[in-house]
Amino acid sequence: MQARLCLSGLLLIGLTLTIQGCGFHLRGTQSTAFSLPQSISPLYLSGLGAGSYLKIQLENRLVDAGIQLTDAPPEAAATLHVNGPKSNRRVLAVDSRGKVIEYLLTEKLTFSLSAKNGGNQVAPQSIDLSQSYINPEEKVLGAQEEERSLREDMWRSMADQIIRRLAAQLR
Repeated sequence: MQARLCLSGLLLIGLTLTIQGCGFHLRGTQSTAFSLPQSISPLYLSGLGAGSYLKIQLENRLVDAGIQLTDAPPEAAATLHVNGPKSNRRVLAVDSRGKVIEYLLTEKLTFSLSAKNGGNQVAPQSIDLSQSYINPEEKVLGAQEEERSLREDMWRSMADQIIRRLAAQLR
């Protein structure tokens, strides 16, 4: 019995080390591994609506990356311009009765970073994400919730991509 318990413990430790060694992280638990230069702090975030999900996600990631944010453009050392996101939904598949059974969701945006003196620190770049989802005929409310959840996932991914690209180009 004690040998079995010891073997189980060793197996658990081995599994934990294997998972950790391959870079696995639970979603939402990984802090940003990117730091941005303090020369762009304080940063003004332009182009996103107040309280939008993407803006909140982007602000959180910027703060995690060590950047101070400002709501006053004249106080900013740099401005992050975000145009979009532009959301779209198009039909991917219909059944034999003409009912939509699958949609493709797309999110597009462009962003750039300009210094206080007006020069571009990061040239305009675009991010284009898409995700398909099944539209069950009998679960209309569930399908709407799934679409909202997929869009939020895409916006989180966009915020992550913006931070990664800024970190790579501002080194």
